[in-house]
Amino acid sequence: MRPPRGFIDLDGLAMLKRFLQCVCLVVGLGVLSACDSAAERGEKHFQKGVELFESGDTARAIIELRNVFRLDESHLGARTLMARIEEGRGNLPSAYKQYLAVTERAPEDFSAQRAAARIAAELSDWDAAERHAMAAMALLSEDQTDAIIRGVELGVSYRGARQQQDFASMRRTSAEAAELLQADPAVNVARRVVIDHSILLEDWEAALTALDAGLDQNPDERPYYQLRLLVLQQLDRDQDIEAQLRTMVERFSDDASLRQTLLRWYISQQRVDDAESYLRSQIDVQDAAPDSRVTLIAFLQRTRGLDAALEEVEAILAQISEQDAADQPLFLGVRASLLFDLGNREEAIAEMYNVIDNTTSSEHLPKVKITLAQMLSATDNPVGARALIEDVLSEDATNIDALQMRAAWMIEDDRPDEALVELRRALDQAPREPQLFALMAQAHERAGNRDLMGEMLSRAVETSSSAPDEALRYAAYLVQEQRLLPAEGILIDALRLQPSNLQLLNALGSIYVSLEDWPRAQGVVEALGRNGGDTATTLANELSVGILAGQNRQEELQALLEQLATDTGNSSNRAVLATIRLRLADGDVQGAAAFLESRLADAPDDPDLRYISAGLLALQGNVEQAENVLRQLLEERPQSEPAWMTLYNLLRRQNDFAAASAALKDALTIMPDNLTLNWARASDLEREGDIEGAIAIYEELYQRNSASPVIANNLASLISSFREDQESLQRAYAIARRLRGTEVAQFQDTYGWIAARLGNHAEALEYLESAAAALPADPTVRYHLARTYAMAGREVDALTAYRQALQLIDSSGRALPFGDEIVSEIARIEALEPEAQN
Repeated sequence: MRPPRGFIDLDGLAMLKRFLQCVCLVVGLGVLSACDSAAERGEKHFQKGVELFESGDTARAIIELRNVFRLDESHLGARTLMARIEEGRGNLPSAYKQYLAVTERAPEDFSAQRAAARIAAELSDWDAAERHAMAAMALLSEDQTDAIIRGVELGVSYRGARQQQDFASMRRTSAEAAELLQADPAVNVARRVVIDHSILLEDWEAALTALDAGLDQNPDERPYYQLRLLVLQQLDRDQDIEAQLRTMVERFSDDASLRQTLLRWYISQQRVDDAESYLRSQIDVQDAAPDSRVTLIAFLQRTRGLDAALEEVEAILAQISEQDAADQPLFLGVRASLLFDLGNREEAIAEMYNVIDNTTSSEHLPKVKITLAQMLSATDNPVGARALIEDVLSEDATNIDALQMRAAWMIEDDRPDEALVELRRALDQAPREPQLFALMAQAHERAGNRDLMGEMLSRAVETSSSAPDEALRYAAYLVQEQRLLPAEGILIDALRLQPSNLQLLNALGSIYVSLEDWPRAQGVVEALGRNGGDTATTLANELSVGILAGQNRQEELQALLEQLATDTGNSSNRAVLATIRLRLADGDVQGAAAFLESRLADAPDDPDLRYISAGLLALQGNVEQAENVLRQLLEERPQSEPAWMTLYNLLRRQNDFAAASAALKDALTIMPDNLTLNWARASDLEREGDIEGAIAIYEELYQRNSASPVIANNLASLISSFREDQESLQRAYAIARRLRGTEVAQFQDTYGWIAARLGNHAEALEYLESAAAALPADPTVRYHLARTYAMAGREVDALTAYRQALQLIDSSGRALPFGDEIVSEIARIEALEPEAQN
């Protein structure tokens, strides 16, 4: 019988209480059991990791330690061991992160604080180094000292003095560091102070002595080798440079970039024969190891040409005996790759498939499949390429080359987070592979993390020993960030081993022009001049033009341009154009026309000069004559994109939109894949209101080049502005997230509008207010700002922005799709906020 309402059944209540206690006890014991189980499993993985590490199996030890972290993030022993492993592999940033995790969980751990201070100092993160050093010192008693911590303190003091240019303090700190080294030669931070001070004073012999002492103490200290190369170059000791590079190759044999550094140095010294002899001697030492032969073939291809490389691989195939028959698939693949580069693509691909089909088991088969995947990707067969890579990874999930390719595709597909997972897995196998860091930089860029992008580009430079490509990429990033002095340093470091590299010199010269450092810019011009050759001469002339223009030396600039314009050579017509532009900038239209006529008198059939004349005729108002010149040029050279675009723009300026559209369609019939022409067509469709047609063109352009931020911006902007479904919005965000942190107004509008539609109103307004200030005449930008104000509940601000947008639409005469919405929103807000009507 149920008790009446309000009646308390004491017996039932006691029974319920006992039941709940039992339930809680059982659940609690289960949770404790699960915790104990997780901790126990983590400890087992840790012990296994220790065992593997002590036996030298570092790769498998890392796997065990990561299993520990999945089960128990706070396992300090595992983090300490991982830090030791990462430091041993040369991955100091990762080692520091592990020690940092230990110090955060156990700030009383002196060893961890000291190690964190030491490694932070090695990474030149002096703020972190000082913080950890102070924490470590606090753990010592008053009568205790520690040489490592003292070294870090000296490093911090020296860095401060260097920043303040306090030369007396720098000299005193360096002397104290030298004394500390006398007592304890193992204090690396103190030695760095002594070395840096010697280099700063340009006391190269003292620097060399300090570096040699450091290498005696620790022969694996890679930064010392890099600095020693700098010092040897200053001392003009080429033989010692060669000997050291060879030593580095032998000592760090797992680092392929060092062999490339040595080869680049030989080439910079015009010693190609010596480089080839060195590679052949390495083959003899390694008993004809296949990888060393592949390196030789690649070198011959780069320096002697494809035919020489093919001749070498044919000789290798002819020499292969039954004893080394397992290497045959590798060299058959290399031969097919060379044939592919020679243009015999179908034959090469067929040969690769034949190698795969007729090879049952070979350690080289994955490499053959990866090479074939690269061929298929280059011939627009992504499906076949990806299938091969998946096949390789199904057999070996850690294959570095396959992981790189899959990660690159993920980046292209706007899946940067997944790409980073793949690349970290590859880094576990090759922690000093520059290409992996370069790809990680691309992934971080696509994800909108420019700081991490810069960090990865820096690591690529460091691990490649300042190779030109890596140095140029990082320098370009630093220039974009307005960090010109660090960019200069990166390029100078790269030039030390390749002083004649034209791309490096040109980039350095451009930085000096931006810095208005005219003497050093002129020094680069002279260095380019010493190189000789047409390319070096052209770069030197262009840099000279930039120097004179930057100093506003107009008469000298005009004289140089006219001299270049009258010279024969590939750059003469560019100089003609530059001369005409300079005269036009001074308002001398007649002089520009006379100068061009003089050049046409010497070369009346020159198509470039005639093209320039069409532009000048249009500027003078002779539109019909300009159009005739362009159409005649296009009859002779129908694939001239500049001529088509000039004709198209000329007709549009005359408001003859039908003729302009017809010209554009004619051009696309001849060049259907041309980027610029398709871009113009998409803009036409957008103006005509065919948004889906414009989106379709941008989608195709984006598929061809997803790395272009401008294409990404335009596509994401159209999708987010004219499609309302959630799937399209997420697609727009995936494309546009790389624009986070941008200073480009159009990009700010795109990213801000997408952020607004995703509900991130505060972030959106940061971008949209900046974009509206930079683009005050753009009604779309003002509409985005107004609507975001409304979404954020700032109705009065929204009303002001809506009114401004409406005025801009009325003045432009364009019928924009959100015009009616603006009118409706103004009426709505005025009804809500009557006081805002005036």
